[in-house]
Amino acid sequence: MKLSYGAIIVLAGEVLFHAGAKAASHEPATAPDAWTIEKCARYGRAFEALVKVFDEQGTTKDFIRGNRDFIAAGCSNGADICPTSERDIEFANALTLLAMNAGAASSFLPFVCRRSPTTHASP
Repeated sequence: MKLSYGAIIVLAGEVLFHAGAKAASHEPATAPDAWTIEKCARYGRAFEALVKVFDEQGTTKDFIRGNRDFIAAGCSNGADICPTSERDIEFANALTLLAMNAGAASSFLPFVCRRSPTTHASP
């Protein structure tokens, strides 16, 4: 299922509407500033909203777990979440749009793939 731009806009509004919610209770060794906490709260709401839309079908467990770990750590654990399936990529793209619409810069997002995808040689 592809997420329409209209659905992304509705979800973005939902994330921004609840901007006053508190971030995850886990605090890293160095306490983040108020804006980092707020961005994490917004990212967490966007992630949970998309989980409901995507219903986790086709998304890898590592992708879902990586995002949940990132949020639980107050979005400060430097998580490297690599979207590996087509569904992971679609989810990451939608989550990126929602997070950026909520005020988080692209450098805030945890998506990075340290290794190149394996390519299969042609027969």
